[in-house]
Amino acid sequence: MYRSKAQHITDQADFLNAAAVFETALTAEKVAVELKKIEKKLKKNPPEKFGPRTIDLDLLLFGQEISLDDELTIPHLRLHTRRFVLQPLIDLGAGDVMHPGFDRKLQAYLDEAKDQHCEKMTITL
Repeated sequence: MYRSKAQHITDQADFLNAAAVFETALTAEKVAVELKKIEKKLKKNPPEKFGPRTIDLDLLLFGQEISLDDELTIPHLRLHTRRFVLQPLIDLGAGDVMHPGFDRKLQAYLDEAKDQHCEKMTITL
């Protein structure tokens, strides 16, 4: 779990960020549909774009697949510019993963995002 400052609307609470790596037999489109179902169930309803929300699930990468249609964009358009996205992925072992759109390792993008705030948190259950 990571804490980051809001970037666009700054007069709101910090965001909590996390990442997951998993294998699936589903297509990227079906995974995206499932993520939207989860968001709906958890009542994602930001009052404005970039505003506070209960949850925001994004499909960041799907192997080396590239999709740039209206329904699904993979890799996520801002994946390589956001420390709060890159740091959790790299901590899960994705540092050597190549960004499919640019053929550059994710670790290289993290090295360039040093000025952004992203604090690793310890969660005890």
